[in-house]
Amino acid sequence: MTEPLTKLPAALAKFQAQHHAAGRDGKGNYGTYTTLAGALAAVQHACAHGLSHSQVIQPISDELMVLRTILMHESGESITSDLPMPIRQEGGRGNASQAMGSALTYARRYSLLAIYGLAGEDDDGESAAPAKPALQQTKPQSKPPVKTSATPAQTAAKPAKAEASPSTEQVEPPLAKDEREELLAVMKQLMTDNRPAFDQLVAEYRGKFNLSERARISDHLQEKQHGDFIQQFLAALPPS
Repeated sequence: MTEPLTKLPAALAKFQAQHHAAGRDGKGNYGTYTTLAGALAAVQHACAHGLSHSQVIQPISDELMVLRTILMHESGESITSDLPMPIRQEGGRGNASQAMGSALTYARRYSLLAIYGLAGEDDDGESAAPAKPALQQTKPQSKPPVKTSATPAQTAAKPAKAEASPSTEQVEPPLAKDEREELLAVMKQLMTDNRPAFDQLVAEYRGKFNLSERARISDHLQEKQHGDFIQQFLAALPPS
């Protein structure tokens, strides 16, 4: 019978009470991200609570290997997380070794953050999950026109046909609630299945709608044009 863990969870809880995100210390073509060095620096604080880790690679066939991440406590308690990975990486630049190295670096940092319970940042990974509906932004009401008396010249002039003044601000149609929730669910799944594509979508969305890094996409996703942009991006992705 496996002995229950007691000291490791207590130490991990103390660490997580003080640290929740690693931050984004790298900059790529599609925005900022957490590097492996940044992830290692973030979890280094756990050593003060008697925690340490190890990551090893175990081939299990000619086509498949496993990245094993082990979180250990000085008491001898430990937990393990296994991430299966293909040995041959498709679509990588350079030779096969470089492609596998890039994939391992990517997998190591996310496995490391996951086992310590850290986020890369308070980013749109959580924002993509359906949450409380954001309040619809209201547009400022224009002041009513001030009535003035017509001059004698204006009274004598031939009345012209009244024309409606064009609106100075175009109101975009809202996004249907069920469509919005479906898009948020698809984005959350994309974050799990294809993180590079998710990061690219987030970066392009922010650039398209001039959205700051601190703003949540789930709060901003309210208009039909927002949903159309995400659907067009997803449709352009190569089949997995």
